[in-house]
Amino acid sequence: MTYIFDRETALVALEDGLFTVQASDVYRNPTGMAFGGWVAAIAGRAVQMHPECRGPLVSQQIVYMTGVGPGEVKLSVKLLRAGSSTQFWRVELSQNGSLTNAADIVTSTRRPTDIDYQVEMPATKSPEESISLPSVNPMAPEWVTHYDQRIAKGMPFAVNDSPEAIVWIKEADGRPVDRVGLLSILDTPMPRTFFVTEQFRPGSTVSMATYIYASEEDLAAAGSEFMLLRVTGATVRNSATDGRVEIWSQNGTLLATSSQIGFFR
Repeated sequence: MTYIFDRETALVALEDGLFTVQASDVYRNPTGMAFGGWVAAIAGRAVQMHPECRGPLVSQQIVYMTGVGPGEVKLSVKLLRAGSSTQFWRVELSQNGSLTNAADIVTSTRRPTDIDYQVEMPATKSPEESISLPSVNPMAPEWVTHYDQRIAKGMPFAVNDSPEAIVWIKEADGRPVDRVGLLSILDTPMPRTFFVTEQFRPGSTVSMATYIYASEEDLAAAGSEFMLLRVTGATVRNSATDGRVEIWSQNGTLLATSSQIGFFR
């Protein structure tokens, strides 16, 4: 079975670390520009496909200089430095000869240690008790429907006590979670502006950092089941807002975290 996400992030390898892909019609925002999670995912996919890549993705820091519109996207991948277990990469995305995004990515083979601490997964409603996202916003872009999301805390387009939200999430077509999938999922939370005002206040992400802690065994255990995503925000002021995300598997394993800043009107 070919999952929608894999089909829409399938890159064509050219030569010398160059790749190309047609901008997805599925993972597109109402503005006509690509969903930022899709952009982050194809950058990670390009590193994974590079013939010199030796380890799994563990971090990505990506900047969004301009939107990715319809048409061909070119990706250039460069290995900046490599150690015995860790590699440092730069990925540049462009359209029509102009740079749209740049991502610094780390791949590394890590080993278990005798220290095992992580932040505790929040206690919350079950997926069955939570509110299905499409019922909250039927005007959401198409890509939202490809994630089964259940809101356990925090109602969008309302004045909440804080911009915190807790959501159960998984791929709607049953695709098991992996590292590239996490890069996209961690950009699914709505802007924190949606949780402190009833007005629609559009905005855009400027930069996003993602850190993946999960082992391959952790990801296999998470499979295609719901994961718990908690997003908080420290500020919504001066036309800027942040988002800080944690995601756990159902067995309580912290899989990854991310943080981003965006500007709003």
